[in-house]
Amino acid sequence: MKFSNVLQYFIPKEKKFYGMFNQVAENIIEAASEFEKLINTPAKEDRKAIGLRIKALERKGDDLATMIFDELHQTFITPFDREDIQELASTMDDVVDLIYGATGKIDLYNCTIFSQHMKEMVALISKGCLHVHVAVKGLENMRNSDVIKKACKDINKIESQVDGFYHQAISYLFDNGKDPIELIKQKEILQNVEDVANKLEDISDVIKTILIKYA
Repeated sequence: MKFSNVLQYFIPKEKKFYGMFNQVAENIIEAASEFEKLINTPAKEDRKAIGLRIKALERKGDDLATMIFDELHQTFITPFDREDIQELASTMDDVVDLIYGATGKIDLYNCTIFSQHMKEMVALISKGCLHVHVAVKGLENMRNSDVIKKACKDINKIESQVDGFYHQAISYLFDNGKDPIELIKQKEILQNVEDVANKLEDISDVIKTILIKYA
């Protein structure tokens, strides 16, 4: 058998990664959207239902990450470095894990009131997840690298905006918080939300590394 024929046998497999990464990105978007609903939903029972949906999305994310890792071990030719595939899959999975973690703390601490700063942070994260999808989808055609670069730039800009709202929120808490226990709870949840934005920026960094190597 000619070597070219061997390559043709493996090439269709490598394209699976693009589809799987798109699924992960779509899962991230859905999780962020549900989290935004949770932050803006006053009724506790409604928030519990949303929390269950986020839990299901977290499990789905873990399954998708496992699927990518399994495919990575079985594929001879990959679209880019194995280390980069693993890093991108892990970092994207972390986003939903962090959202799920923040959701759990909101439920554990029985938080019912969320500041406008926090709502702005979560809304920006939802937008950032849309840009992640654009960047990930663009990896299939890295010749059009400008689209990916713009998406990454937008993600970085959003992370900076979230960071700004985070510091405003913390400042407001310390200036106006009367209950020290509630202050600690709110501060911890705000930190978790900021961690989500930081993880989006990590995704951007991984994608930019891939671009440098292959675009």
